[in-house]
Amino acid sequence: MAGIRSWAALAALAGSAPWLPAQRLKPESLQEFAAYVQSAEVRIAARRDSPHAGPSVRTAPGNGANPHRIAGAMVYDWIGTIFIPGVPVDRLVRMLQDYDHRSEYFPDVVASARLLCRSGAGSFGFTMRLKEPVVADVDSQVEWERLDEHRWRCRSISGDVREIGTHHGYLYRLNSYWRFLDDGRGVAVEGETVTLSDEFGAVMRTLGSLAGVNPEKSLKRTLNSMREAVLSRREFAPPPEGLPECGGGAASRP
Repeated sequence: MAGIRSWAALAALAGSAPWLPAQRLKPESLQEFAAYVQSAEVRIAARRDSPHAGPSVRTAPGNGANPHRIAGAMVYDWIGTIFIPGVPVDRLVRMLQDYDHRSEYFPDVVASARLLCRSGAGSFGFTMRLKEPVVADVDSQVEWERLDEHRWRCRSISGDVREIGTHHGYLYRLNSYWRFLDDGRGVAVEGETVTLSDEFGAVMRTLGSLAGVNPEKSLKRTLNSMREAVLSRREFAPPPEGLPECGGGAASRP
């Protein structure tokens, strides 16, 4: 229950953070999405088993068949797993917390990224421009938690998503939840993404899925890129000091 309470506090922080842009969807759509996310977070926090991951990426619906219809919008909920051999979990976490170089680690999905703020050792705000499932700017608040010497988890919740160019309604929100287990042979990774589209965007996403406009494909590419980046020989920069406190109003996008 402590984990559920801490994640609920993070949601309140992100919802009130002045550097997150204003919401654009209808109030009832946002209310129903918030209710879906709350239920999903209770479900995710209750998991006690270890991630079941193999050497190749596997995906499955996170909560029954996708999409989930809510008022005026659609929710997509996907889980993906992979096992990365020969890597300690601390190295993987260092790579994932190197937000300024995220476009180098995830070149198929991220065009650019920049760390905006931090609060202590495990709370960050960052912005990134996605290449897929649509070209869009996303500001997110992220919370990292080390459970013990073998296990980490991470939660990332987005503010408003701003599509670049023609607005398709493909993506309004992007939340992700991660678990990492170091079993001495490598790291088992499990990620769950919960995304929000409007009804028209959901239809267009279905029609465009063969071209990669699809959150499941984006999750697969993210996991494959994660493995390739952490297995490389490069060193990963720690998060810089001297950044503004998240939620303090000093951090903003250019």
